[in-house]
This record gives sequence, C-alpha cells and structure tokens, in this order.
Amino acid sequence: MLGAGGHGRVILDSILEANTHTLVGVVDDDPAKAGTALFGFPVLGVPSDLPGLARRHGIDGVALGVGDNYAREVKFREVVRAGLRPICVIHPSARISRFAKLGEGVVIMAGAVVNPGTVIEDNVCVNTSASVDHDNMLERCCHVFPNATLTGGVRIGAFTMVGSGAVVNPYLTIGKYSYVGAGAVVIRDVGEGLTVAGVPARTIKKQENRPG
Repeated sequence: MLGAGGHGRVILDSILEANTHTLVGVVDDDPAKAGTALFGFPVLGVPSDLPGLARRHGIDGVALGVGDNYAREVKFREVVRAGLRPICVIHPSARISRFAKLGEGVVIMAGAVVNPGTVIEDNVCVNTSASVDHDNMLERCCHVFPNATLTGGVRIGAFTMVGSGAVVNPYLTIGKYSYVGAGAVVIRDVGEGLTVAGVPARTIKKQENRPG
C-alpha cells in the first residue's frame, strides 16, 4: 500500500477486512517513516523503491492510500510506471451493484452504496457511507467524501471533490476540478473549476488547482 497517513490507515483496514489481497507492507513519501510500522505492517521505504520491492517481495499491485486527488493521481502514475497494477479496495460492508462498472485503483469504503448503471473511472475514492445512486458517472480521480449523496444520473468531473454530507440533485453535472463544500445542496449544474457551498449551493470562488 502507498500512503501511511490517516487516509492510508482506513485503506489498510479495508484491505484486511476484505481479505482479497495479501498485504506485504507500506511505502510513504516521508523517508523518516521507513522502518516503522502501520498497524503491524512494515513501512518498507518510499514510492521510488517500488520496483525493487516488487522484485524482492513478489508484489504485483499497489493500493493507493492517498486522499488528495492531485497527489493520488501522481502516485497512480508512479505505480503504473513501476510496472505495477493499482488495485481496487472494496470494504466488505460496501454495497456495489453487479451492474456498476469500476476502473483501476478505485477505493470504496465501509458502508458506501453504488447502485446500478453507475460508472466509476480509475483512481476514484468513494468514502465512508457515501451514497452513489443509479446511472452516475464518476470521472477519474474524483473523491466523494463521507456521507455525501449523489442522486440518480449525476456526473462528477475529473479531480472534483464532493464534501462530507453534500447532496447533489438528479441529473446534474459537477465540472472537473471543482469542489462542493461539506453539507452543500446542489440544485443546478456547477461549471469547471468552481468551489460551491451552502443551501442551496452557490459559487464562492474559483478553484485553481490542476493536476501536476
């Protein structure tokens, strides 16, 4: 697993609960963490060590324990360049429809629901108890925070974040690079690169972050 911070701790727990992969250890950007342990699993080094670690330990995949969309995209690319597969981590208490489609490196945490017809592209995080209803489209590297609700037919753009407890009404589009504040209620489309907040949600500023 890549990432030994708070988000990584939740991902590690989900890996163990799912029991679908054998966890060898963790890498993290902070070299000071090498030689320590996360819930008993060794921190083996930094991400640039992955090719050597893969050969030494027979690793074929990496789970991404990074919450920030832009940092997670950088790490996703590092994993692929190392010749490894970004693996999906699905907590066993999540409810995923057989008619949903998931890309690579997707994380779906405890209590989340993903309903039929939804497509989740690569490197997306659906966090704890989030509700993703029917026929949604979650573009790559977006993040749906805990307890957020996406009703039917919603499209979430690449690198967009939907804050904790936010609600997005049916058949709306949230443009890429945008941020929906915690507890917001979105009742109309949100353009690209905007931060919206409130009930109903209103634009409060431009969101300038872009992938590196």
